[in-house]
Amino acid sequence: MTYKQRDARRAPTWDETDPARAARLHAHTDLDRETYTRAGFQPVDCLSCGTRAFVRKNSEKHTSIQWRDGSDRQCPVLNDWRSGGQIPDGEDTCPRMLSSIRYAVSEGLITLAEGVDPVDASHMVNPFYTPE
Repeated sequence: MTYKQRDARRAPTWDETDPARAARLHAHTDLDRETYTRAGFQPVDCLSCGTRAFVRKNSEKHTSIQWRDGSDRQCPVLNDWRSGGQIPDGEDTCPRMLSSIRYAVSEGLITLAEGVDPVDASHMVNPFYTPE
């Protein structure tokens, strides 16, 4: 499949000849980074070992977990798995942390994330799209 030069399906390119355009692209990249990797995360301490993770509940079923600054290295369950311990089928993170997160949600200590959507409705639209 080939794309025309100004096809809206193409991702915008970094154009060194247009510094203003490059600055707008950088600003949108920074906004995306903040929106999808930092906004709405709340600290949760494991009730078993005290290890801290940052959690964002996007919905009742969708939970994002960030182990920041090497905190995953403090979790005894994850360390056991790394050293060859058996990982239960279907597990991809510490079940004790998951239990702590469920507890934090049930007690209202963390809530569904608000404000993690882009700050403006047109943000997710390619700002450089020009109809042919």
